[in-house]
Amino acid sequence: MNMRKQEIYALTGLRGVAATMVMFYHFGASSLLPPGIGANILHHGYLMVDLFLILSGFIIAMTYGQRFAQTIDWKEYGNFLVRRIARMYPLYALMILTAGALVATGWMDHWPGPAISISTLIDLTMLQSVIHVPSLDTPAWSVSAEWVANLFFPFFAFLCLRRSWFLVGLITIISFVTLPVLVHLPALIDEPKRAGLLDIWNYGTVYPVVRCVADFVLGIVVFRVSQVSWVKQWISSNWIAPVLVVLILVFMSIQQADLWIVSLFPLLVLVLIPNTNLISRFVGSKPIYRLGEISYAIYLIHNQMNYFILAGAQKLVSITGINDNTAHAIAMLIFATFVILLADFAYRLIEKPARNYINSFVSKKPLPIYQAT
Repeated sequence: MNMRKQEIYALTGLRGVAATMVMFYHFGASSLLPPGIGANILHHGYLMVDLFLILSGFIIAMTYGQRFAQTIDWKEYGNFLVRRIARMYPLYALMILTAGALVATGWMDHWPGPAISISTLIDLTMLQSVIHVPSLDTPAWSVSAEWVANLFFPFFAFLCLRRSWFLVGLITIISFVTLPVLVHLPALIDEPKRAGLLDIWNYGTVYPVVRCVADFVLGIVVFRVSQVSWVKQWISSNWIAPVLVVLILVFMSIQQADLWIVSLFPLLVLVLIPNTNLISRFVGSKPIYRLGEISYAIYLIHNQMNYFILAGAQKLVSITGINDNTAHAIAMLIFATFVILLADFAYRLIEKPARNYINSFVSKKPLPIYQAT
C-alpha cells in the first residue's frame, strides 16, 4: 500500500480508541470497578498520551517527512508550521477560552499559577509546557508538548529518514532509554502524585516535554522502519496484531508495567498498517474510524465535563437515593455520550472548516512520495 496516497484507517481508528480511553480514565471509570484486571487496564489511560505522540510522529513523517529528509528548506518549514497550526490551533484556542470561563465561574479548579487572564494568554501561545504554567484545559499540556515536538520535526526528519541506519539506531536507543531515565529523575517536592511510573505531566518540570518528544521521535523512526521491505512482509502476517494486542492488555493489567506497555506501542503502530488482520479491520471500521476523526475534539473537550459529572452524580443521589458509585456511573455515561456528540459537532463546524481556511493560505504544491532507502 502506498501510505502517501491512502489513509491508514486503522491508525485513525486507533486514535479514537485512545481518546475514548483517556476520557474514561479522567472520568474515574477505573474507580467504579472492583480491583483487578479491568480496573488496572482503565487506570493505565494516561499512557494513551504516549500512544498519541508515537502516532503523531508516524503520521507527520508519512505526510511531511520527504520535504525535510534531504535538506531543511525554511519556506517549507514555514508552510509546515502553518499546516500544523491549522490542524491543532482553532479548536485548541476555543477550548482554552471555554476552560478559562469555567475556571472563572468556579466550575473548574485553577491550578497554582498566574491569574486566569495571564494563564489564558500564555496557554494561547501553546508554549505553557516549557514556560511551566499549568494548562487551564488540563489535557492541553500534551498539545503544548506536541507543538514543541512539531517545531523540531524538520530536524528530526532530516536525521531519521535518510541518514544511516547506525544513526537511526542510536536515536532510537536514546529515545527508548529516555523514558526509564525520566522515571528515576528527581521531581519537584510539590509535584502532584502520579498515577503510575510514566504519568509524567507536572507543569513544574520539563519532564513532560521530554517524554512527549521521545515518543514523537519514536513515531518518526517507526515510519522509517515501516518502509523496509522485510518489515512490510513481517507485518503482513495476520496473527501478529491479535497476539500483540493481547500482550499489551496483559501488561496493562499489571500496575507497574508502564515501560513495557509503551515499548510495545511502536510495534502496535507497525502491525496495524496492513488492512488484512482482524485488529486492523476492527479499529478501521466506520464507527471507530469516526471516533478517530473526532479524537482531537474528544481529547480537548472531555475534561471540562468532569465537574458537571460530579454535580450530576450528586443530583442523582439526592433525587433517587441510589448509591454514589451507581450515580457516578450513570452521570459518566451520559456525559461521555454528550462529549462524543459535542466533539462531532466541533469537528464538523469548527475544527475542519477552520483547518481548511488556514490551509488555503499555504502553497498547494503536491507532496513528494516517500521512497524507502
